[in-house]
Amino acid sequence: MKDIIKMFDKDETKFAKEAVLEAKKKKGEINNYLLEHVNEFSKNLEKYKDEQCPISIIYSIFLLAEFEEKKLFPILIKVFENPKYNPNKIIGYGLTDRLASILVSVFNGNFRKLNAIIENKKINDYIRGQFLRCYIYFYDHNMIDSKELEKYLLHIIKLYDYEDDTIYDAILEVIINAHLFSMLEDVKKMFRHGVIDTMIRGAYDDFIDSIFDYDDTFDKFSKIEDIIEEMSWWACFNEKEEDKDSDTKMSKEELAKYIEDDLKGLNKKSTKVGRNDPCPCGSGKKYKKCCIDKKESTLPYQILIDKSLSEYPKKKDSEEKYDLYDFYTEENIELDKLLYKVLKQKRIPLYIKRDYSTEDKINLQYCEMAFEKIKNIVKKEKFNTLEDYDNKVSIHYSIYQFYQKYSDLLIGLLKKPLCSKKNQYLDNLKELSDFFYSNFDLMNNNEILFLNTKHAQYSLENKLDEGIQFFEEKLEKCLPSLKYDIYYYLFDLYMCKYDDISKIEKLIDKEKDENLKEELEELKLEFMDF
Repeated sequence: MKDIIKMFDKDETKFAKEAVLEAKKKKGEINNYLLEHVNEFSKNLEKYKDEQCPISIIYSIFLLAEFEEKKLFPILIKVFENPKYNPNKIIGYGLTDRLASILVSVFNGNFRKLNAIIENKKINDYIRGQFLRCYIYFYDHNMIDSKELEKYLLHIIKLYDYEDDTIYDAILEVIINAHLFSMLEDVKKMFRHGVIDTMIRGAYDDFIDSIFDYDDTFDKFSKIEDIIEEMSWWACFNEKEEDKDSDTKMSKEELAKYIEDDLKGLNKKSTKVGRNDPCPCGSGKKYKKCCIDKKESTLPYQILIDKSLSEYPKKKDSEEKYDLYDFYTEENIELDKLLYKVLKQKRIPLYIKRDYSTEDKINLQYCEMAFEKIKNIVKKEKFNTLEDYDNKVSIHYSIYQFYQKYSDLLIGLLKKPLCSKKNQYLDNLKELSDFFYSNFDLMNNNEILFLNTKHAQYSLENKLDEGIQFFEEKLEKCLPSLKYDIYYYLFDLYMCKYDDISKIEKLIDKEKDENLKEELEELKLEFMDF
């Protein structure tokens, strides 16, 4: 038996297939030898702190996982519970990447030991995440119910207290796979605190798409079933020369054909533009009153909008599932679909020729339609704050995101030379700003978004006196965190109105906060240089 283990270490550049097959034949008989080998390693981690362990340890762990040897679990706990050692360095990413599958294969029912690893902040964060991922398997295989799972996840959230830690990515993964809709508000908080790695997990709208997608098995995993399938393809093992890069190479001719086919697909007429949707040409009219009878009416961007909408959560096809209609009204969902068309990240190939001006006009029309729906909802239900509105109405996107997109589009179009609809866009911007100030209490740290619109509105309308009066009044009653920004807007309006730095100096002299005063002196110099 020990000879088989020695064969694993004989040549680390080649997968020891013969030795693996021999070990499989002796399943049960060889288990104790493999356990003894891994256990000896766990007692001598200090020896391997600066170098990787023998590859025979990796083979042994994977074989024992395939054999579902429960005695391995407490040994693995010993390997991972000491925060002194970096498991990725000692045993490599090949094993730690499949750690959740290995753990559930050998789990002996000791949740206390498993949880102790998850809750020890000193242990490598990636390892803690892999241990937590085990709960996806436990839930799928009825080893824990939704109430128990939710209770434990809330315990972890409270324990970590929104620290910048990758454990939250694992928490999100578990919530998605278990479809824990009861934790939607908890997920919102995680995103607001910035503890989710959006480069890996996506933004909040991606989370909503994922939790309502019952077909997505991306994060699912199973027990270790075949060590040959698991290890034989690893990069550390030599490949045959003719097999290298065989799946990744693409000839110039193949690439050109791929681009040509993609462009053909984008240039086909889309049948998904509704009669009452904005016309894809960007005219500002409804499709039925503009290009509906033309043969070529759809731009690539409009088709990409339709493609993004295909990812929108579907209606359930089983009583065992949930869909958006179980949580939101039809009116809220129809509003959300409009925002989804505008705000959903679109995968636009770099070789697609884009007309950004027309894209802005198309998005503007969807924002206008969404604003009408928002006004109707607010008219029927009174909301004190934007948070109150979001808690009841918003699905994929917050009302802040809508406001920022709509105001940015209007301001961007207004700043373009020879804007043909300047008066209309100014009226829309004023209506947007006035609506939010008259219907919501905006006296919080997020008010800066709305103050920025006010500043743009007064500047673009050339109503500088009104703007100065508005911001001077704001300065008297705003939160301390907003003061610097309000001063900035006032400085800008003063310079546009008077082109005189003395007005700014008098305003600075009145400020009592000495630290803020220093910052304003630096800001004054910037305006002088400008």
